[in-house]
Amino acid sequence: NDFSGSETTGLRSPAGAPVVGIPRGLLYFRYQPLWTTFFSHLGVKVQVSQPTERSRFESAQSLTRSDLCLPVKVFLDHVARLKDSVDYLLLPRVISVSPDAYMCPKILGLTDMVRNVFPNLPDLLTPRINAKLPKPEGFAGACFEVGHHFDNSQIRVEKAWEAAQKAQIEFEQRLLSYPLDQALGPWDETFSKQHSTSALQPRYRVAVIGRPYISFDKALSHDLLSLLKRHGVQIVTPESLPGEVKDKESQKLSKQVYWQLGKELVAAAMHYMQCGDVDGIINVSSFGCGQDSFTNALVDYYVTKHSHKPYLNLVLDEHTADAGLDTRVEAFLDMVDQRTKDGPFGSRVVEEEAEPFNSKKFIKQPTSPEMHLTIPHMGHLHIGFEQVFKNLGVHITMPPRPNKEALMLGTRYSPECACLPFKLNLGNMIQALNQGATDIMMTGGFGPCRFGYYSVIQEQILRDLGYEFRMGRADDPDSLRDMLDMVKRIAGLNTKWDSYKVFFFILYRLALVDWALRRAHWLRPREIERRATDRALGRSMKIIEETSRLRGLWQAKRKVRKILATVAHDRSRSVLRVGIVGEIFMVLENYANMNVEERLGEMGVEVHRGVWLSDWLNDRYRFKLFRRNQFKWSLRQAAPYLREPSGGESVKSVGKSVSFAKKGFDGIVHLMPFTCMPELVAQTILAKVARDYNIPVLTLIFDEHTSPGGVQTRLEAFVDLINHSKGNIA
Repeated sequence: NDFSGSETTGLRSPAGAPVVGIPRGLLYFRYQPLWTTFFSHLGVKVQVSQPTERSRFESAQSLTRSDLCLPVKVFLDHVARLKDSVDYLLLPRVISVSPDAYMCPKILGLTDMVRNVFPNLPDLLTPRINAKLPKPEGFAGACFEVGHHFDNSQIRVEKAWEAAQKAQIEFEQRLLSYPLDQALGPWDETFSKQHSTSALQPRYRVAVIGRPYISFDKALSHDLLSLLKRHGVQIVTPESLPGEVKDKESQKLSKQVYWQLGKELVAAAMHYMQCGDVDGIINVSSFGCGQDSFTNALVDYYVTKHSHKPYLNLVLDEHTADAGLDTRVEAFLDMVDQRTKDGPFGSRVVEEEAEPFNSKKFIKQPTSPEMHLTIPHMGHLHIGFEQVFKNLGVHITMPPRPNKEALMLGTRYSPECACLPFKLNLGNMIQALNQGATDIMMTGGFGPCRFGYYSVIQEQILRDLGYEFRMGRADDPDSLRDMLDMVKRIAGLNTKWDSYKVFFFILYRLALVDWALRRAHWLRPREIERRATDRALGRSMKIIEETSRLRGLWQAKRKVRKILATVAHDRSRSVLRVGIVGEIFMVLENYANMNVEERLGEMGVEVHRGVWLSDWLNDRYRFKLFRRNQFKWSLRQAAPYLREPSGGESVKSVGKSVSFAKKGFDGIVHLMPFTCMPELVAQTILAKVARDYNIPVLTLIFDEHTSPGGVQTRLEAFVDLINHSKGNIA
């Protein structure tokens, strides 16, 4: 048992006391004083893993085959080093610490990932912290829940909580005067020993904008802060700012960033770019961080467009070379030195910009002849509304279905590490604007998936490209009232009852589309003439699209059933059954997933989707009264593996996979875009599902570099593996 891998805190506990392990990663850098003080006042010994070592990056990568970012894999390595030498592991489920922001989806799923990655764990302490209304759960409740594991005395637990709260407040006050590592010194022996030598007289003052678990972890940051100090740089970070300063800056955004750490990073950059005594800004992130693909874009936009300060963006991972990092920092400081000699600089003087378009104004304004609406594609979504709106006199132009041009345009202008759905959406928008569209409509949301923030970044990119348009955002797609109001205003309807009928006509059209697709999935592996199902499905979609009234959908369904019934097929043919789960855009959009369902069907596989557009809509609007709520049902199925939703379709990916496995399916294909945060949580957990049910799971990750040939090869190998395991191939 190697435990040079841990250390005890400076606070003493009695001999023989239970030992609680705290991994030195992620939120450790924010809440260590609170937890250490709380446990010490209950007579519990705290053992913290040793600082991250770069020599352990390889072992961290080997703990899971999923594509998690390095900081999360390093956290798992800290757990691996602690778990065999402690009685308890502290793994709080931190959902949010403020009502208007989430933690990263990977932090939301962290406890469940640990449970599924490691066998034989010690007892886990997993209090839930969620500041969101209507039932906020704060640190006080979390401490009381944990405290009663060790002491039944309410009075002693209350005193421990009061001491912990006082320590956390003291730590946050110290942050205003000291860097985070020095501020943590009284509660962390490692940090308290790091500052025995005096620093050089500073020549520059530079803001380092980064997550504390990267910036202040010497291994993950490649000791960036020490490098800067050797060059005579005084460092300020987001943690150096009072909360009210960051809140004030966040209010300036057209839509607040809804990730807690990301919100603080963007706000800090906006503040420091206006400070005359800050000579430059360095933005630090980890490769593959989904949040930072957007927050980096915001920081870059505000710093480069609204200030003259030198700016350096560093994306770090285990492959970053020290020599290359040194060279980039030196070049940056040369630029700082030159700018400093040229005279004072700060915020740019910019022409007054037009007032940012407000999505609520868009929804409330009446239809006018000038409106030329477009909506990006997602699967067969356009069949639901395009012809309906046209019949009502709305000038709507849909861009071409996602294609190579859309992908090329979207990739060219998107932030690094933005997900594939974002890029295809952006490419569609550019195509539509080039066709004369003046109004773009996007649904939104408030996290934790990036989708809710797509339109903000996309609008910023399109305006930088010189396009003039109005961006409409329906930021509460779960609200039936808001959706009805949107339909009413877009279509120029007179009453809410009219909008109700139109909206539910759209929903039922989409439900019929899904019914036809389900039937096609059954037919394709059994068809006698190749591609006969695809031809019949194309005719069926045309009939649905041309149906102009709600009452006509019943007749349309009869016609579609007859068309699909004409496909000659062999009902007795033996086929494999494979479940398709994953991020909703990737499952629904054939171009994005390179026709995975059709490819599998041609290989003799009957596919069953875990995500349907009509089910996603029904969970919100209950237009199919006898269809169960798929999210709640999936959450129950996923509970042994994933107890805390981490955004997107992660719950359905795990829950539906468990259901498919229980039903005796032959395999599961998991589709996700590169850097998708919720699906990375699901990918990590699905490995345990695969082991428990002895079912093969293939995860396909897509970006602009994915090739159809590579997808075909992997699918063929997957199907061959299943056939071999079933004895279908000698």
